[in-house]
Amino acid sequence: MNIIASLVKEGFVPFAFGSRANLELLHPAPFGEQLLMLAADDPAQLPFHNFINRLNGLAYGGKDMGMPAWVQIDCGILPSAFIGFAVSAERLPEKLKWSLDIGSYQGLVPISEAISIPTAQPGRWMSYSMSTVIPGRKLGFASKVLSLKAYGCRSCLGVAQFDNFALRIHTRFGPLQIVEPHVPYHTCPTNSFVYGLDLQGGAILDTLERGGRVEDPREPSFLLHANNTEKMQEMALRSRQGSHRYWLLPPGAVRNEGVYNPILEEAL
Repeated sequence: MNIIASLVKEGFVPFAFGSRANLELLHPAPFGEQLLMLAADDPAQLPFHNFINRLNGLAYGGKDMGMPAWVQIDCGILPSAFIGFAVSAERLPEKLKWSLDIGSYQGLVPISEAISIPTAQPGRWMSYSMSTVIPGRKLGFASKVLSLKAYGCRSCLGVAQFDNFALRIHTRFGPLQIVEPHVPYHTCPTNSFVYGLDLQGGAILDTLERGGRVEDPREPSFLLHANNTEKMQEMALRSRQGSHRYWLLPPGAVRNEGVYNPILEEAL
């Protein structure tokens, strides 16, 4: 089953929304499906700007909690492009129309998005948003696969929390190398961490889009409780000292009288 093609067949429209210069550098048809290129500086696309902001806000905590407009521009549209799926406004449930403040708008509405921005390290991108307002259709996952393919990404970084069940999506791309096990200067200082992901030259994206799985036969060394900050600090110290390396193994966050993560510890 080709995930992207299946969604397109159902009427979901893959789009890229960013500056014209960036749109010209994207793969125009990742996995053989044409991206609808939407130039963010076109005044006609102002509603799309607003819908992406509201979509992000709904996914991350509430109607008014979307990324600030300057972040959307400075850290999204100018250095990269939002990539995801859209549908016509008439297809949206009434409750979702209200949540997104559709009003009388009749055009395409983004219902999922993912975005990464390039780092100073060649081929490595920083993934910082993945969201959808239609659960159960794997649209967030598909958007991340689609976006990384369109960028030509070879490896990526991300920041997550050990109690966030989005880890079950992120680990579908393979085991996550825990680059920084504890990030006390994050907005969520208790259990945020930085992870790295090797996409094997993009081969992993092709496997996932075909409906395949990324297998890892390794067993975890221990289960990390999502709120065990003391253990995270210990892992961070060992990582900085260069004595150990850590991996978060699939399936990521597991609920079992709390949230636990399977961690592989490697002595160096």
